[in-house]
Amino acid sequence: MLGALIDSHSLSPAPILEAVERYRGRIIDLDSSRSLSADAFARARQSLRASLRTNDLSPGDRVLLAVANGPAFIAALAAVLECEASPLLVHFRTPPAELQRYAERFGARFVLGEAELEPGLASIARSTIPVPLGDFSQLCWASLHSPDPSTVDHESLRGVPLHPTSGSTGSPKMALRPGFAAVEEARHYVETLAIDADDLIAAIPPMSHAYGFGMCAMVPLVSGASIVSTSRFSARWIHRALAEFPVTVLPLAPAMLDMLSFGAGVDLRSVRWTLTAGATLPRGAAERFRAKTGTVPCPLYGTTETGGISVATRADGQDVDGRVGPPMAGVSIEVRQQGTMPGLGPDVGKLFVRSSSMMHGYLQDDRRVTVPRDGWFETGDLARITSDGTIQLRGRDSEVVNVSGMKVAPCEVEEAIASLVGVREVKVYAGAVGTSDQIVKAAIVAERDLTAADVRRHCEQHLVYYKRPHVVTLLEALPRSATGKIIRAQLP
Repeated sequence: MLGALIDSHSLSPAPILEAVERYRGRIIDLDSSRSLSADAFARARQSLRASLRTNDLSPGDRVLLAVANGPAFIAALAAVLECEASPLLVHFRTPPAELQRYAERFGARFVLGEAELEPGLASIARSTIPVPLGDFSQLCWASLHSPDPSTVDHESLRGVPLHPTSGSTGSPKMALRPGFAAVEEARHYVETLAIDADDLIAAIPPMSHAYGFGMCAMVPLVSGASIVSTSRFSARWIHRALAEFPVTVLPLAPAMLDMLSFGAGVDLRSVRWTLTAGATLPRGAAERFRAKTGTVPCPLYGTTETGGISVATRADGQDVDGRVGPPMAGVSIEVRQQGTMPGLGPDVGKLFVRSSSMMHGYLQDDRRVTVPRDGWFETGDLARITSDGTIQLRGRDSEVVNVSGMKVAPCEVEEAIASLVGVREVKVYAGAVGTSDQIVKAAIVAERDLTAADVRRHCEQHLVYYKRPHVVTLLEALPRSATGKIIRAQLP
């Protein structure tokens, strides 16, 4: 049983709920042009909790939480945890068919989502009803076709947030990130970035995603910082938020930098930290953003399983070459070499992390939990540690391309192509040849006058033959998820 593997006390939602009870910051909802006081937020949360209990939510139940950024997300999270149920955090735009797959795979009985989901949920639910969230919002509660009770362990997972992740195998799992781990991650951010109750955080990354959950939901709850949010990201919204409110912490995805600095200048005078996470920060994007705004974007690095690992200082952010700063307070790292990879150097190896914000393990199809051996988690990333203690990422171990037995690190090819004038973004990845060999492929977003032939000539001058892309494709944009990560399956 799950409980035999995990100390049940450590799974308690109490640390999150205590932070919610203490919270006295403002939550500014730009969608409704309202600023919620701590008292109004508490009343809305309590009324939602009562509604969930009235509608059969019981301890140990699993709930698909499909709520957009803002006060509704935090209230819904807290209400589910107060009922000793486990929220499975999914993007609020997740279609009903995908919600149903999650429910069947992980034993979820209910969906708590945006009101706009109600028509679509009728196709997968036994019943749907509106549930008010105070007088400022309304959510939808859907009762799904119940899973076989014998297949769901209700007793040992009470009040544990579940975060979707592919893990290191590519098979969808849920990372168990209980209250203690969530609060510890927030504490690491707060101590490293010196965030306090005087700060105002722009909630841009989805709170359902690990980055947004940690930085935009948990950090405010732990530090007392206020939040300004909207349900849908746009550059116009960020411009408005920065114009109307003294935003001090601006979390972004790298793909948002060009969008934000395009056209009229953005006023970042109040911003102390402009952070990027969710994907590698391209050098060109960082340089264009700095030239346009005078602000250095600082890469932040973490995983769903470990929480935040490191964040670059302002000085580090000016050298965008995979550097993501030193480990945060409370985080330990090791780079374990396993032979030399040509082009990466002898000091590059697999990155392992140990942290108090570590997950307890995975919830998988068979509902068993695996925990990191000896407390260290293998991130799947290749990295080196520079002389000043900075982590420099050198790509994913799983993305290394095997060209006739010779290993090619995509980051090395990307750096060579990115140095060509006119290249805005580049993603290098493996293409299959036969059953065992691979070729190097490159998808590039470039200025209009740059051609694939230009890229090939540049690679002939800067890369040995087996590292040169066999296929070069010019795209209008790289396919990305809602959190800014490149969608590998949609590359040509």
